[in-house]
Amino acid sequence: MNTKNKISILFFALFLVILSCETTNLDVNENPNSATPESADVNLLLNGTLLDFSKWVSEEDDDNRYGFEAGMRVVRMLHMYGPLYENAFEPGDFDDVWRQAYAGVLIDVKNLKNLASQNDLFHHIGVAQILESYTLTTLVDFFGDVPYSEGLQGDAGVFNPNVDDDQELYNTALSLLDEAIANLESSPSASLSSVSDLFYGGNTNKWITLAKTLKLRIYNNVRHVDESSSLAGINALLADGDLMESASDDFNVVFGTNNTAPDVRHPQYVNNYENTPSGEYMSMYFMNLMVSTDDPRTRYYFYRQVEEFPPATAQGIFDLPCLAESYPSHYTPGVDPFCTSIGSGYWGRIHGDAQGLPSDEIKITTWGTYPIGGKFDDDSFSAVGATSGMQGAGIQPVMLSSYAYFMRAEAALELGTTDSDVEMLEEGMRASFDKVVNFDATTLDNSFAATETDIDDYVADVLAAYSTATPEDKLNIIMTQAFIASWGNGVEPYNNYRRTGMPLNIQPTQSSAPGAFIRTFKYPSVAIDNNTNIDSKPNQTVKVFWDLNDANLDF
Repeated sequence: MNTKNKISILFFALFLVILSCETTNLDVNENPNSATPESADVNLLLNGTLLDFSKWVSEEDDDNRYGFEAGMRVVRMLHMYGPLYENAFEPGDFDDVWRQAYAGVLIDVKNLKNLASQNDLFHHIGVAQILESYTLTTLVDFFGDVPYSEGLQGDAGVFNPNVDDDQELYNTALSLLDEAIANLESSPSASLSSVSDLFYGGNTNKWITLAKTLKLRIYNNVRHVDESSSLAGINALLADGDLMESASDDFNVVFGTNNTAPDVRHPQYVNNYENTPSGEYMSMYFMNLMVSTDDPRTRYYFYRQVEEFPPATAQGIFDLPCLAESYPSHYTPGVDPFCTSIGSGYWGRIHGDAQGLPSDEIKITTWGTYPIGGKFDDDSFSAVGATSGMQGAGIQPVMLSSYAYFMRAEAALELGTTDSDVEMLEEGMRASFDKVVNFDATTLDNSFAATETDIDDYVADVLAAYSTATPEDKLNIIMTQAFIASWGNGVEPYNNYRRTGMPLNIQPTQSSAPGAFIRTFKYPSVAIDNNTNIDSKPNQTVKVFWDLNDANLDF
């Protein structure tokens, strides 16, 4: 099956879940036209659960402007408005993330586990537990303490669940992965349906590999909290030898090109190629980081709509308000990009630039081919539209083999695991290049496409710098490469930056006094307004339990 059609199938299947019910032996008090979890087909319920999870990690909704993308903004992968961290995001920005997590993914998981357990469908339960584990850790990563043990019990009269300790939730998530592996290794009464399984087509071995890689993610995230347990846990996974190693193992949502109901294109493609002006600027820091090192992924990540920056028009300062501003005094000349300093048409904004939106939507640099299914930058310098490039047939990366290699490199360097940090660093870079360069087959013969020589030279330069670096600089190199490879994912780079404070020398905010960096986000409005047991945080300096990094990130 063409995997790019799977999202369309899932929407259809979700409608079937809604309509599905038993029509025999009905209780007189049951509405035969109203589906219940007990009457749903378990494969369709799995399908619907995977669809809700896909929408959640992809921030696919009408009202939520940020969602997990906020993680990319605070670490300067995308532009953050600001001008202060305190007003960069509001509680309402995360309402849909909260709703979709609890009223979507977690309630789906609960119903799926209950229905599957009635028929010994261990593989279905295992998949549900993996989704549950990832959802829990991600909620913790963004918000800290969140409801779980008392959550989803409205039928039992619990409408104001207390929050659980974030460290305990991580422990629960780790246990869920162990249980998932055991369930996926068991013999069920029926196997996963290849049609129902959006991600791996019913391949339980792939789900087991994912579960073990997510365990690696947890151990690496908490390594400052309990170094010995993290070291033992990671070494056990390495001895087991079943972690993500190639693109075929990758855990990502696949989108298609259909733009009629249901619209199955990547939401960022819709936002930036069709819904203009989107007001979404690329980060000057992130673009400069790649352009300045001749990163072969640059043309795949970014698409320049104009060749000149700013274009030679009468608009002048109206197109580019920063032309009227002085270079920030707290910036390092020649290091921190500002306004037109990148050149070559790379048009974005610096961190915390909160100026209004001029009519520049057909001129600013936008997302490229990877990962949203946009247009490859072949120096055509034309405005994008709803039929440009791959027409939205992109992916939402959740956990990739490249991420796994960089985690292994970090753990090898910092914990002394049985891995080689140098080998894992190289594997991570090459896995990322393989994913990005081969993402759209139509670009392979393009004269601007990355060549093997381009990639080999880049990898060689990084490894050469690594071989003579100090321990701190070695970690910085690993985290910088992990940072670049995580383009399109708002969770991992945000976690990595808080855990390590790297990449080092990241671009300061436009304001010289931006306030405290966001160590966790504010609780969503819907959480505070609808639950008397959730209070607003005193500020955004409240750390998640694993964030023991004392580096100053407030710049």
